[in-house]
Amino acid sequence: MDKVYDYFMKGFGEALARRSSGKRRIGAELKFPMVNSDGTAASFKTACALWRYLESNGWQPVRDEMTRHVIGAKRNGEQNDTVAGCETGFCKAEFSLSHAGNLFGIEKRIEQLREELSTFCDASGVSFLCYGMQPVTPPSKSLMVKKSRTSPWVKVFGSNRHIPETEGDDVHLFTVNAASHVHVSVSLEEAIDAVNVLNGFSGAQIALTANSNIWQGKIDPDYKCVAEKFWDWWMPDGNRVGIPGRPFDDMKDYVQTVVKLKPVYVVRNGKPIILKKYGTFDEYYRVGRAVGINTDGRKVSFTPEKSDIDLHNSCYWYNARISRYYTVENRVNDQQPPDALVSVSALTLGLVSALAEAKRELSHYDWQTLRQMRQLACQHALHGRRASGRLLQLALRMLVIARLGLLKRGLGEEQFLKPLERRLSGFECPADRAAAFFREGGAGKLVDELKL
Repeated sequence: MDKVYDYFMKGFGEALARRSSGKRRIGAELKFPMVNSDGTAASFKTACALWRYLESNGWQPVRDEMTRHVIGAKRNGEQNDTVAGCETGFCKAEFSLSHAGNLFGIEKRIEQLREELSTFCDASGVSFLCYGMQPVTPPSKSLMVKKSRTSPWVKVFGSNRHIPETEGDDVHLFTVNAASHVHVSVSLEEAIDAVNVLNGFSGAQIALTANSNIWQGKIDPDYKCVAEKFWDWWMPDGNRVGIPGRPFDDMKDYVQTVVKLKPVYVVRNGKPIILKKYGTFDEYYRVGRAVGINTDGRKVSFTPEKSDIDLHNSCYWYNARISRYYTVENRVNDQQPPDALVSVSALTLGLVSALAEAKRELSHYDWQTLRQMRQLACQHALHGRRASGRLLQLALRMLVIARLGLLKRGLGEEQFLKPLERRLSGFECPADRAAAFFREGGAGKLVDELKL
């Protein structure tokens, strides 16, 4: 555990050193369903055509370590690259935007991307949907991208509680969901408070941003945020998804929690090695020689490496976590409508910029109540209630604090919170509008209204 803790400390120090003038930076991971005009998933051929199109516009190809196939493209940014790829399903495009010093920089990157993709959309007849789910095509193994990152999941976390064996495995749920993730650079002193605050406000965030209620060609009868429920359906008994069981005390507590998780896999020579023998990552990392199972099903012996820590640090999926890049990553929100693509970044940055006020607000709630609010928000969004508190009230306080945090920055970034504030005053979330579009004109209407 001590070696992993020291590695975290070093990682934060190096991340801070890379920051321009020590100022906070923001990065956005935007995932969009790629759909045809009728809402069905775009083909693998179309995904490959997208990478070729980006290359023709000056992007560099990204190849998978294991297969050596082109699985994306990248373009140089100010301090890091903008990277395009497919996270899990080839019909789900992901654009990790190069980090910016303020929300206007994020807005500029999104507008540049929107303009760049428009020619491809016109030529190919597909759209990038500003929505949290493939609305028509159901999840299945046929949509899975074959690459080193995805190949271990079925072998390690196999189950068929929600997807029949004929269609794959429950991990294939993640071939159709699409989220809006935000990375915020923080100091070592801020990191744990930021993780706790963003996790604690998960229910309030979902209540305002739920946007994944239409999938498999119909409106889900139970949930406005289906995408977040995928994590619970995949790992109903796990402790590596959703809101952690308790807030973290400090960095040592966080690292101790992480190293107690079972390791999933490591990569050697570009290929995954599955780790089934070890109950915790700490147990694995302490051995002199480790044993795992390679892609051919054979046992192999190897030495643990420091790079395994970074990989393990991406193999748990709390709503907010410390990323392998030593940013704090907010992961809980669905992709947002076309006019609100900066809103999740604004909310995240605002809360992290007002940590003292955010901590004080959350101190009025029992942690288990906050965890239950996440479930209520997935079902009912702003209509979710609990005897000890109302989601509406928590969402209101969250927006007030986020606005305060952005006002402290003095850049006028609070304007990007307006879509969320309108939803609060109208007592609605994007899923409500999506359902109205779908009832009016089916998946075609949904695509027309919500395409990038």
